[in-house]
Amino acid sequence: MNSRRISFKEEAHQALSRREWKKALEFFQKHCVEEPKDLRSRLKVAELLDRLGQKKEAIQVYREVAEAYAGDGFLLQAISINKIILRIDPSLKEVNDRLAQLYTEKTRGSESLQTLPHIPLFSDLNQHELQALLSRVHSKTFPKEATICREGEGGDSLMVISRGEVGISKRNPDGEEVWIRPLKEGDFLGEFSFFTDQKRYANIKALTECEILEISRNELDETIKIHPRIKEVLHNFFVERVLDLFLALSPLFSSLTFNERKEVLNRFHLRQIPGETLLFQRGDPPHSLFLLKSGEVEISTRNRQGQKVVLDIQKSGNFFGEISLLLNKPRMTDAKTTRPSELLELTREDFGACLIQFPSLRSTVKEISSKRLIRIEEVFSQVNVEKAKEAMV
Repeated sequence: MNSRRISFKEEAHQALSRREWKKALEFFQKHCVEEPKDLRSRLKVAELLDRLGQKKEAIQVYREVAEAYAGDGFLLQAISINKIILRIDPSLKEVNDRLAQLYTEKTRGSESLQTLPHIPLFSDLNQHELQALLSRVHSKTFPKEATICREGEGGDSLMVISRGEVGISKRNPDGEEVWIRPLKEGDFLGEFSFFTDQKRYANIKALTECEILEISRNELDETIKIHPRIKEVLHNFFVERVLDLFLALSPLFSSLTFNERKEVLNRFHLRQIPGETLLFQRGDPPHSLFLLKSGEVEISTRNRQGQKVVLDIQKSGNFFGEISLLLNKPRMTDAKTTRPSELLELTREDFGACLIQFPSLRSTVKEISSKRLIRIEEVFSQVNVEKAKEAMV
């Protein structure tokens, strides 16, 4: 029976609070002999060895813990530790290769497929692709209460939490900051701005000391040049993480379930459109509706005097072009990109199939379309407006 009043681990933390590094190291080492699977305590051993100048010994412990994390499927924690190793000794480039090998061996094993946690983006890469990506990932540590990014600032990188917890908040139309939710280890940050218009849509603050793994768009582009399949994996990540959010938040598709949204998503096609491109004009037959992924689209018409009237400026996440599809009438407005844009297009045939498959969608589209028609009423002749309204009865 253990007769000690407190455990070695408790004594270690008490020594840490007194900044007695050597004593803390001794107690953590004794604890790890008793509990070798306590990886967080083994990390403390490595940190203290590094603090005390025992770099070689620290690296050895770090490597052992990184391999243990990778073997258990906790890739993000393992990546984070490898970044520490490389800070201590930048010449040890092979640590990323070993990590990629271990993780892919585990994830491809028939038994581990059901037990290892799936990590979006990373889990879908093969060993060589993962090696290439790991070499370009950067690790950043933030103290508690630190601001990681601010709403409205540029955002051209993907981030994932490898340790700690962050909080997401956003300003409402009155300028008040509104709490949204916390995010923990394994959660991604910044994917919305990364895939849309490179502008952060929320404030992110560290709720605890945390570590963030980050890769920039430029780094990803360079990796894709060597491993082009990563582009396909990245697109799948976008569909799962960002495009589904578009649909979930859109009044047009919000009534659909997750599985129903997935079926709709599979019908969209991505198009790259230069700036100042006319997508359609008044009188054109309705071929598609569009979701704006990034960029900007101007919706306009002409009043009875022939003057151009801008009805709306569409931003990332907005849908347009559905009124004519629903009414089976020629386009009532002009739509033009104001700068290079990425559009997701749903053709008339696919839209019709969705309306048949999901009857609730038809009533939702009618409701939204009627609201937009009210705005057009101000510049259209009353006769044309009445005809459009009659078609919706």
